[in-house]
Amino acid sequence: MAADSNPPSSVRMPVAVLLGLVMPPLGVLAWIGLSGSQRRDYLHSNWVRAGISIAVLSAAPLIFVIAAASLGMWPDPNPNPVGFGLLLVAGGALGTVLTGLGILFVDRN
Repeated sequence: MAADSNPPSSVRMPVAVLLGLVMPPLGVLAWIGLSGSQRRDYLHSNWVRAGISIAVLSAAPLIFVIAAASLGMWPDPNPNPVGFGLLLVAGGALGTVLTGLGILFVDRN
């Protein structure tokens, strides 16, 4: 083992499983975040990068509408952005699957 290696956290599995049961994208992010020196390998994976990017980009429109409405810059002070919510769910699911595949591919190598 190299001197700069940092082992994964001992609570990585239970935290990732508990967060994954509540909200799957958080479980995947907890797995990566608590993986010690292997985190760099995960974040260099194109699958993980694509998954996280899709999840973030799918959440951006909904967050924008919520922020604009709360600041009074949206025409409707009480918006109901169902389409953006569905985009968030679909993008979050796709991003979670892609990130999970990236984790599996990194662990396999």
